[in-house]
Amino acid sequence: MNLTRLKSIIKQFPFVYPMRMINSCAEWIDADNAKKGIYSGIRGHSYKLLFHAEHQTHQLPQLAQQKDTSRFNPNIFYQTAPAYLYNLKDCYVYKQMGLVLSSRNLLFKEFTHNFGISSLSKFIFKKPFFTFSANVKYADGIGAMLLSPQSHNYYHWLFDVLPRLKLYESVSGHINHYCVSASVPHKFLDILPQFGIPKNKLLFINDTQKVHFNSLYAGSLPGSEGRSSRWAVDYVRSVLLKDEPATAAKKIYFKRGKTTNRQIINEEQIITLLQSQGFDIIDPNDLSIAEQIHVVQNANVIVGAHGAALANLMFAMPGTAVIELFSADYFRTDCYFTLAGMLSLNYHYLEGIKPAGAAWGDININEKLLALKLQQLNG
Repeated sequence: MNLTRLKSIIKQFPFVYPMRMINSCAEWIDADNAKKGIYSGIRGHSYKLLFHAEHQTHQLPQLAQQKDTSRFNPNIFYQTAPAYLYNLKDCYVYKQMGLVLSSRNLLFKEFTHNFGISSLSKFIFKKPFFTFSANVKYADGIGAMLLSPQSHNYYHWLFDVLPRLKLYESVSGHINHYCVSASVPHKFLDILPQFGIPKNKLLFINDTQKVHFNSLYAGSLPGSEGRSSRWAVDYVRSVLLKDEPATAAKKIYFKRGKTTNRQIINEEQIITLLQSQGFDIIDPNDLSIAEQIHVVQNANVIVGAHGAALANLMFAMPGTAVIELFSADYFRTDCYFTLAGMLSLNYHYLEGIKPAGAAWGDININEKLLALKLQQLNG
């Protein structure tokens, strides 16, 4: 083992867990630079506030039952997080979920989190050695973070990854490497040149190699738990949307399919119903991102189960009617209800029925209720 590699291992002490978790990167930078004194400190880490917190207010949809009030109320009025651009010196990037660690093995919670019932802190505690690697690569040049939890998922690619490019605009000419998850689909990467990011600047991060940077830009995660900021949505729309159609007149259904969780068990019957009313059946897996955007941009009615395909609502025209199909096991109103409110879409929802013995998230959709909902839209 050479001396450089040995030093990189020793610097990760105490190995089993991070030395400490940093809740606020800005506060940590202020404290760290203050220790060094005013002249040395200004040569160290830095940050800049680019977007203030936003206050968003939305109207309750037409409720199917009174108890649904409690499902929507938390997302009627809320504040989004402010967005910062950070520059960290002598730090590490590790794993596809986007861990950023200081040279002293401090873990910054601001750039990643854990999906599931446990917090990131509890998740790390249950996984000794999770932040340790004996395989360290030193990257020449300046890096920038395009990693986020689940960034191979279309929703998280649109709402967590792409908006961060807005935060890097002022420094993009200095960035040599954009750190991207190695599991991101090729068709996601195909749109990066539209944001001015050439593919030869992509540095693919896997779950085994820790990458050291002398200088790393890290933008805030803008919408990883729903409740996207308006600046983030407007930015992605401004880059990817083409001229608005004169008339958006198509009716589309995003097919859920049989290869995902939270299946619609009677989807074939639902498709038959929708086709009888003039709907086009869309399988997003068969389309490029540009093709998905075109379909949604030209739609005036969109029906789909809660899932990544509805991330395309980002590209819908104001007034477009939306029916979101929910499973009782996963009734989340912080993603597409809030997005619909932000973009002035005509939002509706329908909760499916879970048959006895069905897998988690699987549902049947009541055909009569769906037909009635469509009739109301036409009325």
